[in-house]
Order: sequence, then C-alpha cells, then structure tokens
Amino acid sequence: MAIELYFPHDEIDARNPNFDLAADYLELTAFFSDQSRSFTKDLINATEIGADDDYDSVDKEMTDREEILSGAVRRIDGRCRALGTAYPFTLDANGDVLSYVGQDTSYGQAAYILSLVLSHLKAVSPILDGSLVYPTEAEIVELRKYFQYFATAALAAEVNGQAWSFGYPRLDKSNFHKKLTEIWGVFRDGILKTSIGAPDRPQDDQIDVFAARIHPDGLPGFLLAAGQVATGNNWRDKSLRGHLQNVFHSRWFGQQPVTPMICYHIIPFARPDDEFFDDCRVLGNVLHRLRVPYRVAEAQRLHAQGIAIEAFDQLTAAVAWVKAYASRGMAAA
Repeated sequence: MAIELYFPHDEIDARNPNFDLAADYLELTAFFSDQSRSFTKDLINATEIGADDDYDSVDKEMTDREEILSGAVRRIDGRCRALGTAYPFTLDANGDVLSYVGQDTSYGQAAYILSLVLSHLKAVSPILDGSLVYPTEAEIVELRKYFQYFATAALAAEVNGQAWSFGYPRLDKSNFHKKLTEIWGVFRDGILKTSIGAPDRPQDDQIDVFAARIHPDGLPGFLLAAGQVATGNNWRDKSLRGHLQNVFHSRWFGQQPVTPMICYHIIPFARPDDEFFDDCRVLGNVLHRLRVPYRVAEAQRLHAQGIAIEAFDQLTAAVAWVKAYASRGMAAA
C-alpha cells in the first residue's frame, strides 16, 4: 500500500510529457510505500484514470502511454548512473520495479530525498499537496536550512576545498560584516571597506555559499566560488552572475580582490537536459539534484580529511529528518 499522491495529468499525460515529473512521481511513491517500492506500469494506470479520451485510436493511446513509461525509466536510469550510491533508489533489470534503498541513509542519499521533497512543495508541484505526508510550515523552514548546508558541502567538493555557509540567517549568528571579515581573513586578497551608499544592514547580499581551494603559498589566484542557493519556484529569476561581476566587490572592498569568483547556482530541482544548457547560460555553473548529492558524498571524504566545511555537522539532523519522514509515510499508509 502507498500514500495517495496527486498525479499531474496535465504535465505527464501531455503532448510533450514531463519525464522528470513522472520519474519523481515513481520515486515519491516508492519512498512512502510500506514496501518501499513502486511499479513503473502504474504510470500507465494513472494516465488512464481521468484521461480525456481524445485519442484518435487505441493504438495511439497505448503508444503514447508506453512512451511516458519508457521516458520515466530513462530518466531514472540516468539518475542512477549520474549519482551512483548517492541515489537512494534502484531499478530492477527489466525496468518494472523501483525500490527505495535509503533506509540506512547516507548524506548523499539524504541530500537527494531532501531535494526531491523541496521540488514538490505546493508552490512548485501538486504531487505532495493535500497528502498526509505534506511537510508542515515549520518543517519547510528547516528543510530549506538543511538544503543550504547540503549546498555548502556540495560547493566545497566542487572546488575540492573549504566552504562557508554565508546565507542569512547564519548558523553562527554572525552579522554580514563579521562573517565577511572572517572569510577574507582566510583569503587575504583585497581590503574590506564599505562603499558610500551600500546597504546599512546587509544580510548576505545574495551570496549563500563561499568555497575556495587555497594554495599553500597563501597568495591570490586560487579557485574561488560563490553560490546562490534557490529553492523556490522563482529560482531561475535569481541569477547571481551580474551581481558578482558588477556590484559585490565594488560595494564591499576598498582594494578589490584580484582573484575572480566563479558563479554557481545551487537548486534542488531535476532539469531536462536540453533546458539545462540555457540554465547555465543564464545562471553560470549549476548544481542541481543530479549533482548536489554526488558532491555531498565527496564532501564527506573531504571533511574526514580535516577540510573545514561550515555546518557539515548539521547534516546528521537532515539524515534523521529523512528517516523519520519515511517512517511517517509508512505509518500513514
């Protein structure tokens, strides 16, 4: 038995089916199932219920619905190949059964489930809306915090260096200027000085994560990344690229750093391959649901080596939430 989730006919059983959404539907069904599995053929059953009956022939109807199934299976297979052990599901050899295997939940797997849930809050998707397992408002606040911490770990692994969770509110309760001074005390590139007209009470000035791989000589010209973490439906409207190029350094530095910052956008969503090209064109480098969990798994090894990754100790709480959330689904089923 499984929790009853909403099946978005208008996006899946459509002229251009959203295969990522179909794959997500199967993953969420497996995650909340008391047997930790879903059947891919259920996509065909779901499309038949509530269908508009506007097909010219039965053959055309069956062909289109088989294409939905095969498209969703392709996306799931691609996720498995991209994420390896950080993907918390397995697909049987015939592509018939999707199983949730994250009961012992690694950090990477927790990052995936957290991203999956954030992708289906009601402002983004109707799949979880109205169900018995829809997160509370307080939980949603916590989930966004957890994703910020996962994003910090992921960007650390992306540059193979240390990282700071800079987004407001900060875990250490520091204000903007204190935190910026702390970080640039490590970088030692540029001299901080607030320019005339800059905001009096800045929170994070659009930057949620800094990550850097600093050379042993301590000199500038190192790998430095700045990331915007976006979990809302307007994520594509929050490009950081122009702000980094034209505003941030001139606003907060008297002597500007010579080390350029690489722009990152970090999101919990799965993206169609073709559209992803334009995402990167607009936003810079993008870490999404098929990248963040893999990098989080790598960050675990970095942290074990003594690399400083701020808020990494908070990931255990995120893992605990994912485990409890799965149990809630099983109890409600």
